[in-house]
Amino acid sequence: AVVSTQSTGELDAPLLGWSKLLNSLQLLVCPVIGCLLLQQANNTLISVPVPVIAGCCGLMFTIVVLLTSSQGETPFYFKAVYTLLGFLMSILWIYTIANEIVSLLSSFGHMFKINGAILGLTVLSWANSVGDLVSDVAMAKQGYPQMAVSACIGGPCLNMLLGIGLASTISILKHGTSLELKLSGSLIISSAFLMFTICSHLVAVPLMKFKVKRWYGFYMFGLYGCFMVIALLNVTNVFTINID
Repeated sequence: AVVSTQSTGELDAPLLGWSKLLNSLQLLVCPVIGCLLLQQANNTLISVPVPVIAGCCGLMFTIVVLLTSSQGETPFYFKAVYTLLGFLMSILWIYTIANEIVSLLSSFGHMFKINGAILGLTVLSWANSVGDLVSDVAMAKQGYPQMAVSACIGGPCLNMLLGIGLASTISILKHGTSLELKLSGSLIISSAFLMFTICSHLVAVPLMKFKVKRWYGFYMFGLYGCFMVIALLNVTNVFTINID
């Protein structure tokens, strides 16, 4: 399924990796698999199941490709269309796999009676971030440190601003009532460490003339360690933060 939804294009391959049969098949199955990954199998649009509509759209695109391309020549739209298609399907696969991992780890937490707050601060947060960690480290090792650092900052911004904002907007429009934010000790600690980390970047990086030193990485590890210790002590009620 993954192969049938991912572009095989390579810059150093003959015809950029173009295969008329495989690439036509991808346009046929990607819309249907995308609907299944988004859990739209049981939903309908104008009394027609969403996967059926997606399949019809995919079939139409496939026919267009079959009629406008040949096996021995790369079509002019190949790079643009299939790069976008591969990017979108990659996001869907990552989203689906991450959700399954989180669900699996949550099940283990319930089975072994682990505190939900502890599970969220440790295993679940690591599982949610492991994809970003791997991709950012890979980019840095390939000689793109600016891209990696930008992704480290842009990813959480996307989650907080677009993710929470869009979800909250949909909930408000659906239920017609505002959302009540309940402050907790964990939220205050997380926010405080987040602001302190951002301030550290704003001060330290310009002072280092935008050349991050090794010691700064160890400093970030230590800061995260302090956050984990304080947050775990809070959720286990070793100490509590009173909110009036």
